[in-house]
Amino acid sequence: MRIACPANIRLQDYLLSQKVKVKTPCGCRGNCGRCYIKVIEGELKITSADQLWLSEEKLKQGYRLLCQAFTTEACVIEIDEDRLASI
Repeated sequence: MRIACPANIRLQDYLLSQKVKVKTPCGCRGNCGRCYIKVIEGELKITSADQLWLSEEKLKQGYRLLCQAFTTEACVIEIDEDRLASI
C-alpha cells in the first residue's frame, strides 16, 4: 500500500486519521523495530531508534520506523500488507 503524506505531521497520527493502522507491538515506544515502512518519495529523518533496529542497508533503501517518524516535507511511503492491523 502506498500513501502520500503531508509535511509537518507525526506520521502515525496521519495514518490513523486516514483509517490506516500499522501494527505497533511495543506501543509506539520504538523498542521493537516491527513497524517499519519504506519511504518512496521525499525523506524522513533517521532517528536513533531507526539506527538501532534497521541495518545500514535498510536505512539506505528508505526504511524507517513508523512510530518514530515525523515528516518535515511531503512524502510517499509504502507499507507492506503484513504490517497492517485492523482498525
